[in-house]
Amino acid sequence: MMNNKILCLVCSGIIYSASYSYAQKNLSDEVTRQITQIAASINDTPETAAKEFNELLKGKNKKNVPLLVAIGNAYLNHKCPDEAQVYADRAMKIDSKSAPVYVLAGDIALTQKNVGMACGYYEQAILFDANCYDAYYKYAHAYIGVSPQLSIDMLTKLKASHPELPEVNRELGNAYYQSGNYGKAKSAYDEFMQQGTPDTQDYEHYAMLLYLNKDYAQSLNAVEKGLDADKDNHLLKRLRMYDLYEMEAYKEGLEAADAFFNRPEESNYVYLDFLYRGRLSLADQRNEEALQWFEKALKADTGNTHPEIAKEVSAAHEKLQNYPEAIRLYQLYLDGLKEKAEISDTFLLGRLYYMAAGSSTVSEPEKEPYLKKADEIFAEVAQRVPDNYLGYFWRARTNAMADPESTEGLAKPYYEAALNLLEKKADASKALIIECESYLGYYHFLQKDYEQSKVYWNKILTLDPENETAKQALQGLQGN
Repeated sequence: MMNNKILCLVCSGIIYSASYSYAQKNLSDEVTRQITQIAASINDTPETAAKEFNELLKGKNKKNVPLLVAIGNAYLNHKCPDEAQVYADRAMKIDSKSAPVYVLAGDIALTQKNVGMACGYYEQAILFDANCYDAYYKYAHAYIGVSPQLSIDMLTKLKASHPELPEVNRELGNAYYQSGNYGKAKSAYDEFMQQGTPDTQDYEHYAMLLYLNKDYAQSLNAVEKGLDADKDNHLLKRLRMYDLYEMEAYKEGLEAADAFFNRPEESNYVYLDFLYRGRLSLADQRNEEALQWFEKALKADTGNTHPEIAKEVSAAHEKLQNYPEAIRLYQLYLDGLKEKAEISDTFLLGRLYYMAAGSSTVSEPEKEPYLKKADEIFAEVAQRVPDNYLGYFWRARTNAMADPESTEGLAKPYYEAALNLLEKKADASKALIIECESYLGYYHFLQKDYEQSKVYWNKILTLDPENETAKQALQGLQGN
């Protein structure tokens, strides 16, 4: 399944979604209206705004902490952190234990990208008022991309003290998602969706978490509920296509794909969208169409940052017996892996060359270079993992194909080496052992070494007493 980085890309990630307002005491609706009106002129006529705010703070309002905090927030909302800091400092001098003042100070620090200082202020706010929910959420938000565990710890504290707040579960779900713990993220969101009042964004997040947990039917259910409220939601339409493919509902998936791609611009499409569209076409045996979508997926992955795309598209070409393209794309996959490539990845490239050589679509002149390349790769596998039978075994098969009559015995040393390793494996495949022994039995027969030939055919009957080939071979050897 796709990794976290990919899903962050295709599903826009789960981010802090709460928008809570810690109520400022003693501010009337009229004063709030006045602040909003004055704040509208902060950027255009800052001197006028400053003068009008000063007028508000005259007389009995001179030490009005909630008013100072509200003005500070107005400046901060208009991207004037220095001016906001002035009002935060004034408020803190008047009341050094006011939670809203410390929340404002934390918000200012956060705009300056000082996460540690910001969270220190939020912790102070909680110290002075354990019910300052804003401070909990903002602390969690500040750390969610830096240290998700700190976000989880803070939200867990809030949930323990205030289990009646369903929104805490939503934020916990977000934090668990960022930490890569999709199971706990889903559980937290389960609680929120049952107890809270979810909006469209919540259905987006929940559907994605269910998808990540491979609960595609429930994910689709959440998608449909979200689309009931927002029928053109791009993310939900994307997940609908993904879920239907994973549920093997290919016809419906293609309809969902048509609806998803029914927009003129492609700026909001990512490679996984094209990949799923190709998968749906391939599942519906629209092979040429599938390859076109796969090509779009490859082009969308500029820089080959997701080499697994090339691997999947290579497999599609292999399925269609288009081996030259399958080999090219698999090599692209290996190039993308770089130092992360494992010997098993190299082995599969050799297997592709071997299959290409054996394909009916390949002419005899083309066959030889494919076999040569396959032999080179399997030789590398045998050299790098000499205790594993695979390199020897597939070298044997490759050389057997190059010497179809077995007259030259090209495969003999490799079948012998593979057999030696297979016989030491307690769980070795009988079919593989029999293949080795069948070749060796036949080779020795051709060399007129009848006694040695009998040894191998008898070994086969020990493993498979009903093996007709071995019985007939031994019967034919009776006269020799």
